[in-house]
Amino acid sequence: MLKLNQKQDCCGCGACAQVCPRDCISMTADEEGFLYPKIDESRCIQCRKCEAACPILTRQAVPPLAPEAYAAYANDDQTRLVSSSGGIFSLLALWVLRQNGVVFGAAFAEDHSVHHIMIDSEKDLPLLQGSKYVQSRIENTYTEARKQLEQGKAVLFSGVACQIAGLRAFLKKDWDNLYTVDVLCHGVPSPKVWQQYLAGQKQIYGSEISRISFRNKAEGWKQFSMELVFRNGETYRKTLHNDPYMRYFLSDICLRPSCYSCRFKELPHPSDLTLGDAWGIEGWMPEMDDDRGASLVFVNTPAGQVCWEAIQDSLRMQSGNADVMLPPSADSRHSVVEHINRSRFLRAVNKDASQEQLQKLLHRSFFLRIISFTRRKIRKLLNQ
Repeated sequence: MLKLNQKQDCCGCGACAQVCPRDCISMTADEEGFLYPKIDESRCIQCRKCEAACPILTRQAVPPLAPEAYAAYANDDQTRLVSSSGGIFSLLALWVLRQNGVVFGAAFAEDHSVHHIMIDSEKDLPLLQGSKYVQSRIENTYTEARKQLEQGKAVLFSGVACQIAGLRAFLKKDWDNLYTVDVLCHGVPSPKVWQQYLAGQKQIYGSEISRISFRNKAEGWKQFSMELVFRNGETYRKTLHNDPYMRYFLSDICLRPSCYSCRFKELPHPSDLTLGDAWGIEGWMPEMDDDRGASLVFVNTPAGQVCWEAIQDSLRMQSGNADVMLPPSADSRHSVVEHINRSRFLRAVNKDASQEQLQKLLHRSFFLRIISFTRRKIRKLLNQ
Protein backbone atom coordinates (compact mmCIF):
# COMPACT_ATOMS: atom_id res chain seq x y z
CA MET A 1 0.00 0.00 0.00
CA LEU A 2 1.16 3.48 -0.87
CA LYS A 3 2.73 5.08 2.20
CA LEU A 4 3.78 8.72 2.47
CA ASN A 5 6.52 9.31 5.01
CA GLN A 6 6.53 13.08 4.46
CA LYS A 7 4.27 15.42 2.59
CA GLN A 8 7.08 16.53 0.31
CA ASP A 9 6.98 12.96 -1.07
CA CYS A 10 3.66 13.67 -2.82
CA CYS A 11 3.24 16.10 -5.71
CA GLY A 12 -0.56 15.64 -5.80
CA CYS A 13 -0.74 14.35 -9.38
CA GLY A 14 -3.45 11.81 -8.53
CA ALA A 15 -2.01 8.98 -10.65
CA CYS A 16 -2.37 6.59 -7.70
CA ALA A 17 -6.10 7.31 -7.38
CA GLN A 18 -6.77 6.82 -11.09
CA VAL A 19 -4.81 3.58 -11.41
CA CYS A 20 -6.40 1.84 -8.39
CA PRO A 21 -8.56 -1.08 -9.64
CA ARG A 22 -10.78 -0.94 -6.54
CA ASP A 23 -11.29 2.84 -6.47
CA CYS A 24 -10.15 2.84 -2.85
CA ILE A 25 -7.97 5.96 -3.16
CA SER A 26 -9.44 9.45 -3.11
CA MET A 27 -7.59 12.74 -3.37
CA THR A 28 -8.49 14.73 -0.25
CA ALA A 29 -7.51 18.26 0.73
CA ASP A 30 -5.48 18.75 3.90
CA GLU A 31 -5.61 21.76 6.23
CA GLU A 32 -3.41 23.73 3.80
CA GLY A 33 -5.71 23.06 0.84
CA PHE A 34 -3.43 20.61 -0.99
CA LEU A 35 -4.64 17.22 -2.23
CA TYR A 36 -3.17 13.97 -0.91
CA PRO A 37 -4.23 10.34 -1.42
CA LYS A 38 -6.56 8.94 1.21
CA ILE A 39 -6.74 5.14 1.16
CA ASP A 40 -9.68 2.99 2.25
CA GLU A 41 -7.55 0.21 3.70
CA SER A 42 -10.53 -2.15 4.06
CA ARG A 43 -10.87 -2.30 0.26
CA CYS A 44 -7.17 -2.40 -0.66
CA ILE A 45 -6.06 -5.66 -2.33
CA GLN A 46 -2.31 -4.93 -2.04
CA CYS A 47 -1.81 -4.90 -5.83
CA ARG A 48 0.73 -2.07 -5.43
CA LYS A 49 -0.34 -0.45 -8.70
CA CYS A 50 -0.53 2.86 -6.86
CA GLU A 51 3.17 2.62 -5.98
CA ALA A 52 4.09 1.79 -9.57
CA ALA A 53 2.11 4.81 -10.82
CA CYS A 54 3.70 7.26 -8.39
CA PRO A 55 6.19 9.51 -10.23
CA ILE A 56 8.04 10.18 -6.96
CA LEU A 57 8.55 6.49 -6.14
CA THR A 58 9.17 5.34 -9.72
CA ARG A 59 11.22 7.92 -11.56
CA GLN A 60 10.72 7.85 -15.30
CA ALA A 61 13.61 7.84 -17.74
CA VAL A 62 14.36 11.23 -19.29
CA PRO A 63 16.18 11.94 -22.55
CA PRO A 64 19.95 11.57 -22.05
CA LEU A 65 20.89 14.61 -24.13
CA ALA A 66 20.48 18.30 -23.41
CA PRO A 67 17.31 19.73 -25.00
CA GLU A 68 17.37 22.06 -27.98
CA ALA A 69 16.49 25.59 -26.86
CA TYR A 70 14.60 28.32 -28.73
CA ALA A 71 12.98 31.69 -28.19
CA ALA A 72 9.75 32.00 -30.13
CA TYR A 73 6.40 33.68 -30.45
CA ALA A 74 3.29 33.29 -32.61
CA ASN A 75 3.04 35.40 -35.74
CA ASP A 76 -0.61 36.13 -34.97
CA ASP A 77 -0.81 39.12 -32.61
CA GLN A 78 -4.17 38.10 -31.12
CA THR A 79 -2.79 34.69 -30.19
CA ARG A 80 0.06 36.37 -28.31
CA LEU A 81 -2.25 38.86 -26.63
CA VAL A 82 -4.43 36.19 -24.99
CA SER A 83 -1.44 34.04 -24.05
CA SER A 84 0.88 34.42 -21.07
CA SER A 85 4.01 34.67 -23.20
CA GLY A 86 4.48 33.85 -26.88
CA GLY A 87 1.39 31.76 -27.66
CA ILE A 88 3.24 28.52 -28.44
CA PHE A 89 0.83 26.30 -26.50
CA SER A 90 -2.08 27.68 -28.55
CA LEU A 91 -0.32 26.79 -31.80
CA LEU A 92 0.37 23.26 -30.55
CA ALA A 93 -3.23 22.82 -29.43
CA LEU A 94 -4.59 24.01 -32.78
CA TRP A 95 -2.30 21.60 -34.61
CA VAL A 96 -3.64 18.64 -32.60
CA LEU A 97 -7.29 19.72 -32.75
CA ARG A 98 -7.08 20.06 -36.53
CA GLN A 99 -6.05 16.40 -36.66
CA ASN A 100 -9.37 15.58 -34.95
CA GLY A 101 -7.38 15.14 -31.75
CA VAL A 102 -7.98 16.24 -28.16
CA VAL A 103 -6.16 18.56 -25.78
CA PHE A 104 -5.91 18.39 -21.99
CA GLY A 105 -5.03 21.37 -19.84
CA ALA A 106 -5.89 23.54 -16.86
CA ALA A 107 -9.13 25.54 -16.85
CA PHE A 108 -11.16 27.58 -14.37
CA ALA A 109 -14.26 25.99 -12.88
CA GLU A 110 -17.36 28.04 -12.05
CA ASP A 111 -15.98 28.86 -8.59
CA HIS A 112 -12.62 29.78 -10.18
CA SER A 113 -10.83 26.76 -8.78
CA VAL A 114 -8.54 25.16 -11.37
CA HIS A 115 -9.16 21.72 -12.86
CA HIS A 116 -7.78 19.76 -15.80
CA ILE A 117 -10.27 19.24 -18.60
CA MET A 118 -10.32 17.82 -22.13
CA ILE A 119 -11.33 19.83 -25.18
CA ASP A 120 -11.96 18.60 -28.72
CA SER A 121 -12.98 21.86 -30.40
CA GLU A 122 -11.13 25.05 -31.31
CA LYS A 123 -13.94 27.13 -29.80
CA ASP A 124 -13.01 25.78 -26.35
CA LEU A 125 -9.31 26.62 -26.62
CA PRO A 126 -9.70 29.91 -24.67
CA LEU A 127 -10.54 27.79 -21.61
CA LEU A 128 -6.97 26.45 -21.59
CA GLN A 129 -5.11 29.60 -22.58
CA GLY A 130 -3.25 31.69 -20.05
CA SER A 131 -1.36 30.81 -16.87
CA LYS A 132 -3.20 29.71 -13.74
CA TYR A 133 -0.99 30.17 -10.69
CA VAL A 134 -2.69 27.62 -8.46
CA GLN A 135 -2.42 23.83 -8.35
CA SER A 136 -4.79 22.21 -10.84
CA ARG A 137 -6.85 19.17 -9.87
CA ILE A 138 -6.06 16.47 -12.44
CA GLU A 139 -9.45 14.78 -11.86
CA ASN A 140 -9.75 11.67 -14.10
CA THR A 141 -7.90 13.12 -17.09
CA TYR A 142 -5.15 10.46 -17.09
CA THR A 143 -7.84 7.81 -17.50
CA GLU A 144 -9.59 9.83 -20.20
CA ALA A 145 -6.30 10.44 -22.04
CA ARG A 146 -5.63 6.69 -22.13
CA LYS A 147 -9.12 6.12 -23.52
CA GLN A 148 -8.52 8.65 -26.29
CA LEU A 149 -5.12 7.15 -27.08
CA GLU A 150 -6.63 3.67 -27.35
CA GLN A 151 -9.16 5.06 -29.83
CA GLY A 152 -6.29 6.30 -31.98
CA LYS A 153 -6.83 10.01 -31.31
CA ALA A 154 -3.89 12.41 -31.23
CA VAL A 155 -3.58 13.63 -27.64
CA LEU A 156 -1.82 16.75 -26.38
CA PHE A 157 -1.52 16.75 -22.58
CA SER A 158 -0.26 19.90 -20.86
CA GLY A 159 0.61 20.55 -17.23
CA VAL A 160 3.55 21.11 -14.91
CA ALA A 161 6.42 18.61 -14.98
CA CYS A 162 5.23 16.48 -12.04
CA GLN A 163 1.79 16.12 -13.67
CA ILE A 164 3.39 14.95 -16.92
CA ALA A 165 5.56 12.52 -14.96
CA GLY A 166 2.41 11.25 -13.27
CA LEU A 167 0.72 10.72 -16.64
CA ARG A 168 3.67 8.77 -17.99
CA ALA A 169 3.87 6.60 -14.85
CA PHE A 170 0.12 5.99 -15.11
CA LEU A 171 0.24 5.01 -18.81
CA LYS A 172 3.25 2.70 -18.34
CA LYS A 173 4.19 2.79 -22.04
CA ASP A 174 4.91 5.19 -24.86
CA TRP A 175 2.23 6.05 -27.40
CA ASP A 176 2.95 7.30 -30.91
CA ASN A 177 -0.14 9.53 -30.78
CA LEU A 178 0.69 11.17 -27.42
CA TYR A 179 2.36 14.58 -27.17
CA THR A 180 3.15 16.10 -23.78
CA VAL A 181 4.07 19.67 -22.91
CA ASP A 182 4.98 21.05 -19.52
CA VAL A 183 5.43 24.63 -18.38
CA LEU A 184 8.41 25.88 -16.41
CA CYS A 185 7.26 25.98 -12.81
CA HIS A 186 8.19 28.18 -9.86
CA GLY A 187 5.97 26.08 -7.58
CA VAL A 188 2.23 25.61 -7.01
CA PRO A 189 0.39 27.76 -4.43
CA SER A 190 -2.35 26.53 -2.12
CA PRO A 191 -5.87 26.44 -3.60
CA LYS A 192 -7.14 27.49 -0.15
CA VAL A 193 -5.06 30.68 -0.26
CA TRP A 194 -6.39 31.36 -3.76
CA GLN A 195 -10.03 30.94 -2.70
CA GLN A 196 -9.56 33.17 0.34
CA TYR A 197 -7.97 35.85 -1.84
CA LEU A 198 -10.94 35.71 -4.25
CA ALA A 199 -13.44 35.86 -1.39
CA GLY A 200 -11.76 39.01 -0.11
CA GLN A 201 -11.81 40.66 -3.53
CA LYS A 202 -15.50 39.83 -4.04
CA GLN A 203 -16.29 41.36 -0.67
CA ILE A 204 -14.38 44.54 -1.49
CA TYR A 205 -16.07 44.99 -4.89
CA GLY A 206 -19.48 43.68 -3.82
CA SER A 207 -19.78 41.47 -6.86
CA GLU A 208 -19.04 38.04 -8.26
CA ILE A 209 -16.08 37.65 -10.64
CA SER A 210 -16.74 37.08 -14.32
CA ARG A 211 -13.19 36.82 -15.67
CA ILE A 212 -9.66 36.29 -14.32
CA SER A 213 -6.28 36.90 -15.95
CA PHE A 214 -3.10 36.22 -14.03
CA ARG A 215 -1.04 37.71 -16.87
CA ASN A 216 -2.81 40.76 -18.26
CA LYS A 217 -0.50 42.58 -20.69
CA ALA A 218 -2.11 46.03 -20.59
CA GLU A 219 1.10 47.44 -19.08
CA GLY A 220 3.29 45.20 -21.23
CA TRP A 221 4.48 41.62 -20.93
CA LYS A 222 7.34 42.33 -18.51
CA GLN A 223 5.06 44.22 -16.10
CA PHE A 224 2.09 41.91 -16.32
CA SER A 225 -0.86 42.38 -14.00
CA MET A 226 -3.40 40.32 -12.11
CA GLU A 227 -6.78 41.31 -13.51
CA LEU A 228 -10.21 40.50 -12.07
CA VAL A 229 -13.30 41.61 -13.99
CA PHE A 230 -16.45 41.75 -11.87
CA ARG A 231 -20.04 41.25 -12.95
CA ASN A 232 -20.95 44.74 -11.77
CA GLY A 233 -18.63 46.15 -14.45
CA GLU A 234 -15.70 47.05 -12.21
CA THR A 235 -12.15 45.87 -12.86
CA TYR A 236 -9.28 45.20 -10.47
CA ARG A 237 -5.80 45.29 -11.96
CA LYS A 238 -2.46 45.37 -10.15
CA THR A 239 1.05 44.44 -11.24
CA LEU A 240 2.72 41.31 -9.93
CA HIS A 241 4.62 43.32 -7.30
CA ASN A 242 1.50 44.99 -5.92
CA ASP A 243 -1.09 42.23 -5.97
CA PRO A 244 -1.24 40.31 -2.65
CA TYR A 245 -1.74 36.87 -4.18
CA MET A 246 1.16 37.22 -6.61
CA ARG A 247 3.34 38.41 -3.74
CA TYR A 248 2.42 35.31 -1.71
CA PHE A 249 3.19 33.08 -4.69
CA LEU A 250 6.54 34.63 -5.60
CA SER A 251 7.70 34.85 -1.97
CA ASP A 252 7.39 31.03 -1.62
CA ILE A 253 5.19 31.33 1.45
CA CYS A 254 2.26 29.18 0.33
CA LEU A 255 3.66 26.54 -2.02
CA ARG A 256 3.05 22.80 -1.85
CA PRO A 257 5.61 21.03 0.41
CA SER A 258 6.93 18.96 -2.54
CA CYS A 259 7.84 22.20 -4.35
CA TYR A 260 10.59 22.85 -1.81
CA SER A 261 12.25 19.57 -2.81
CA CYS A 262 11.04 19.23 -6.40
CA ARG A 263 12.31 16.17 -8.30
CA PHE A 264 11.42 17.53 -11.74
CA LYS A 265 13.35 20.75 -12.29
CA GLU A 266 16.48 19.40 -13.94
CA LEU A 267 16.66 19.74 -17.72
CA PRO A 268 15.44 17.95 -19.73
CA HIS A 269 11.97 17.53 -18.24
CA PRO A 270 9.89 14.33 -18.59
CA SER A 271 7.82 15.88 -21.40
CA ASP A 272 8.20 16.16 -25.16
CA LEU A 273 8.28 19.96 -25.03
CA THR A 274 8.89 22.40 -22.19
CA LEU A 275 7.54 25.95 -22.45
CA GLY A 276 8.22 29.03 -20.36
CA ASP A 277 8.66 32.78 -20.40
CA ALA A 278 11.75 34.15 -22.12
CA TRP A 279 12.60 36.48 -19.23
CA GLY A 280 15.68 38.56 -19.88
CA ILE A 281 15.37 38.21 -23.65
CA GLU A 282 16.16 41.92 -24.05
CA GLY A 283 19.69 41.09 -22.88
CA TRP A 284 20.49 37.89 -24.76
CA MET A 285 18.25 38.15 -27.88
CA PRO A 286 17.05 41.77 -28.16
CA GLU A 287 15.94 41.40 -31.76
CA MET A 288 13.16 39.08 -30.51
CA ASP A 289 11.91 41.48 -27.82
CA ASP A 290 8.92 43.79 -28.37
CA ASP A 291 7.43 43.44 -24.84
CA ARG A 292 4.38 41.58 -26.15
CA GLY A 293 5.54 38.16 -24.98
CA ALA A 294 8.13 35.60 -26.03
CA SER A 295 8.42 31.95 -25.05
CA LEU A 296 11.27 29.67 -24.17
CA VAL A 297 10.89 26.32 -25.91
CA PHE A 298 12.90 23.23 -25.01
CA VAL A 299 12.57 20.30 -27.41
CA ASN A 300 13.19 17.22 -25.28
CA THR A 301 12.27 14.22 -27.45
CA PRO A 302 11.73 13.12 -31.07
CA ALA A 303 7.97 13.48 -30.49
CA GLY A 304 8.61 17.02 -29.35
CA GLN A 305 10.56 17.67 -32.53
CA VAL A 306 7.56 16.48 -34.57
CA CYS A 307 5.31 19.00 -32.79
CA TRP A 308 7.84 21.77 -33.08
CA GLU A 309 8.37 21.32 -36.81
CA ALA A 310 4.61 21.15 -37.39
CA ILE A 311 3.98 24.69 -36.09
CA GLN A 312 7.08 26.52 -37.33
CA ASP A 313 5.28 28.21 -40.22
CA SER A 314 3.07 29.97 -37.65
CA LEU A 315 5.79 31.50 -35.51
CA ARG A 316 9.00 33.44 -35.36
CA MET A 317 11.84 31.63 -33.63
CA GLN A 318 15.56 31.69 -32.97
CA SER A 319 17.75 29.01 -31.41
CA GLY A 320 19.99 29.77 -28.46
CA ASN A 321 22.02 28.44 -25.56
CA ALA A 322 19.84 26.86 -22.86
CA ASP A 323 22.06 28.01 -19.98
CA VAL A 324 22.01 31.59 -21.25
CA MET A 325 18.28 31.64 -21.92
CA LEU A 326 17.45 29.91 -18.63
CA PRO A 327 20.39 30.25 -16.21
CA PRO A 328 21.01 27.39 -13.75
CA SER A 329 20.23 29.90 -10.97
CA ALA A 330 16.65 30.40 -12.23
CA ASP A 331 13.85 29.30 -9.88
CA SER A 332 12.51 27.00 -12.58
CA ARG A 333 15.77 25.01 -12.54
CA HIS A 334 16.06 24.34 -8.82
CA SER A 335 13.75 23.99 -5.84
CA VAL A 336 12.83 27.24 -4.15
CA VAL A 337 13.52 27.75 -0.44
CA GLU A 338 10.57 27.68 1.94
CA HIS A 339 9.67 31.06 3.43
CA ILE A 340 10.55 31.20 7.10
CA ASN A 341 6.97 32.28 7.97
CA ARG A 342 5.17 29.65 5.90
CA SER A 343 3.62 27.77 8.85
CA ARG A 344 2.49 31.00 10.50
CA PHE A 345 1.06 32.23 7.21
CA LEU A 346 -1.04 29.12 6.55
CA ARG A 347 -2.27 29.01 10.15
CA ALA A 348 -3.38 32.62 9.68
CA VAL A 349 -5.17 31.64 6.45
CA ASN A 350 -7.09 28.98 8.38
CA LYS A 351 -8.12 31.64 10.90
CA ASP A 352 -9.46 33.84 8.06
CA ALA A 353 -6.86 36.55 8.58
CA SER A 354 -7.25 39.65 6.43
CA GLN A 355 -5.04 40.30 3.41
CA GLU A 356 -3.35 43.09 5.37
CA GLN A 357 -2.49 40.68 8.20
CA LEU A 358 -1.23 38.05 5.77
CA GLN A 359 0.97 40.51 3.90
CA LYS A 360 2.69 41.48 7.12
CA LEU A 361 3.97 37.90 7.36
CA LEU A 362 5.87 38.39 4.10
CA HIS A 363 8.26 40.71 5.92
CA ARG A 364 11.03 39.07 7.90
CA SER A 365 13.01 40.40 10.82
CA PHE A 366 16.77 40.78 10.48
CA PHE A 367 17.23 37.54 12.44
CA LEU A 368 14.84 35.65 10.17
CA ARG A 369 16.52 37.10 7.07
CA ILE A 370 19.84 35.71 8.31
CA ILE A 371 18.26 32.28 8.78
CA SER A 372 16.70 32.43 5.31
CA PHE A 373 20.00 33.54 3.76
CA THR A 374 21.78 30.62 5.43
CA ARG A 375 19.16 28.19 4.15
CA ARG A 376 19.61 29.44 0.59
CA LYS A 377 23.40 29.08 0.82
CA ILE A 378 23.11 25.53 2.16
CA ARG A 379 20.61 24.61 -0.55
CA LYS A 380 22.90 26.06 -3.23
CA LEU A 381 25.86 24.03 -1.92
CA LEU A 382 23.76 20.85 -1.86
CA ASN A 383 22.64 21.44 -5.45
CA GLN A 384 26.17 21.83 -6.79
